[in-house]
Amino acid sequence: MNSCPICNGTIFEPTKIGFTQLHHCTTCNVHVLEQLPQQEELESYYSAEYIMSEAETLASEHRRIFRMPEQYWLVSQLEEYGLSSDATILDIGCDKGYFIDQARRFGYQVQGVEPSYTARSYCEKAGIQVYASMNEIDGKFDAITMWHVLEHFTNPQGLISECANKLRTDGLLFIRVPDFESRWSKLLRSYWIWFQPKNHYIHYSKSSLTILVEHHGFETIKCMSRKPNNS
Repeated sequence: MNSCPICNGTIFEPTKIGFTQLHHCTTCNVHVLEQLPQQEELESYYSAEYIMSEAETLASEHRRIFRMPEQYWLVSQLEEYGLSSDATILDIGCDKGYFIDQARRFGYQVQGVEPSYTARSYCEKAGIQVYASMNEIDGKFDAITMWHVLEHFTNPQGLISECANKLRTDGLLFIRVPDFESRWSKLLRSYWIWFQPKNHYIHYSKSSLTILVEHHGFETIKCMSRKPNNS
């Protein structure tokens, strides 16, 4: 890796967690996998190989109910930052649409982006409009949400740039990622539940996430580390 995908810095410290080799950028405090997969390979994986099995489909509604309190909390974040009930929301990496399904019940106009064909089909059966990629999205939105999605991208600069282009003036961008600088991450190391090197390629701290979004003209309203939902 020649330069940091967050700040373009060139000074790295080698770091190893378990058997996983990482590069630590000393400029922005982000950790990146030593061997990053190509984004094209990931898009192919998520669209063709990330498929819901029959058992997964049968269990999906149980999972929806189990996660409902968390979805309500996420919707409350939209309300907290002043989004009216008829605001337009684009959820990137919406999976089976749990969040935007709840958001539309509060009056929000929702759309999603999800590469998995089977997950999109699941959303469509529920009457939720979901696209395979950002390239298919027309118009601009009052808010864009990414709940545990950004860590799956090897080109975060490109994704945040796309978000900036899809937001209206004064639009809001909500991002949620595992906090690699959290106490639990430092304590548990490779046993931390969110350390998933086969799926998470860039490991963010609050400082690196802030640098990333502000590089694309965003103003950081709030950046917080939240304790895990142990329930």
